[in-house]
Amino acid sequence: MKLFAFALFVACTSSFALVDTISVDVGIAVSNTMPIGLVPFDQEADFEAISSKPDQVLKRDFELSGRFSVVESPTFKMVTFVRAGAKFYVTGKLQKAEGSKVKLSCYLYATQTKDLILGEAYKVAQKDVRAALHDFVDKVVKQLWGEFGIASTELAWVSKVDGVKQIVVADYDGYNRRQLTHDTTISMMPTWTKDNNSIIYVSFRNGKAQLFERELYTSKERRLFPDKSQTFSPAVNPKTGEVLFAAIHGNTTTVYLGDPKTGANHKVMYGRASQVSPSWSPFGTEILYTSDRGGSPQIFVMGRDGSDARRVTFMGNYNERASWSPQGDRIVYTSMDGGKMNIYTCAIDGSDIVQLTSNAGNNEHPTWSPDGMLIAFSSDRSGSHQIYIMRKDGTNVTRITNSGDNTAPTWSWYSPERQKQISIQNEGW
Repeated sequence: MKLFAFALFVACTSSFALVDTISVDVGIAVSNTMPIGLVPFDQEADFEAISSKPDQVLKRDFELSGRFSVVESPTFKMVTFVRAGAKFYVTGKLQKAEGSKVKLSCYLYATQTKDLILGEAYKVAQKDVRAALHDFVDKVVKQLWGEFGIASTELAWVSKVDGVKQIVVADYDGYNRRQLTHDTTISMMPTWTKDNNSIIYVSFRNGKAQLFERELYTSKERRLFPDKSQTFSPAVNPKTGEVLFAAIHGNTTTVYLGDPKTGANHKVMYGRASQVSPSWSPFGTEILYTSDRGGSPQIFVMGRDGSDARRVTFMGNYNERASWSPQGDRIVYTSMDGGKMNIYTCAIDGSDIVQLTSNAGNNEHPTWSPDGMLIAFSSDRSGSHQIYIMRKDGTNVTRITNSGDNTAPTWSWYSPERQKQISIQNEGW
């Protein structure tokens, strides 16, 4: 048991130095998409506000969303859209404005009546055009699906910079990447605070794995739970902001629950088995974790007070790093198949297992989008570790990083503050 506990901890810490693995999308499409027409924006011939055409940014957002299939046409053609089932289409206009500003007008029309369903007009700096387009896509999703879109959300992950693993953040589609840490030692396991204003991560700057919180906009930083020597695997409660984390206790690794503001913390579970990789349920009332109490790493669930612990996964000898879907109906986790890591989902009682990746290197660190439609993960299927996004059924796998070594993505929560920053530049309609 002690040997396994040590192996579990090594597996966690070595993930900084190791690489993520696997990939090949084998998922079976189970979600329907809505056809939507797309007509290029009107734009002055010599005016390039962003590197990509606005309609191509919208196309990527719609296709990544898991909700739409795009029907492109160089001009409005009702027959084309109607035959493809596109009851709505989008288009717009990009113009120079005073100073260095850009005026961006975006429209959603009903195909057959040409009635304007949604119109948004933004006057923004050129650097914010992509964010304004993301904002419009989220509003289209809200208009047509009645749910929040995720185009304005962000991802954080671990990226090797000059040979050192650092924390970076970027828009959910991989654009607008910013390096958050600049340490000479390894940084890893990033996760977002409840308000999206900070990243909690593990640093080895003191020679041990220890949790730190770093603010995104001020770069202020502090160590969390300094009464513990070694801390890792942070998970933020989406409702309260409380932090679950793993800490070395004697010869085992145990899950603790702490308040990041006061530093107060307590052990959640007791026993001789090791527990790592905790994850909150959507309502913050239950906890998923990985334990070797059954003889090999498996996924378990328990109440937030450690009560009613029960095993979730029984298929396979190595299952780990589970996280709960935002709807609370499924979990995503990694499992070792023939020496390779693959991504699976299952119901919370362990039934209805669906394999999402296979025959494509090692696939690890799955993280749900806030709307539960997508899963980001890291994979070495291309020969280097990169970040990918796929639909929750394993289809439409899209690579969002193209160079370097990138692992361990974690999706932000919805970003009302970020959307607010764009909304104040929205001239309305």
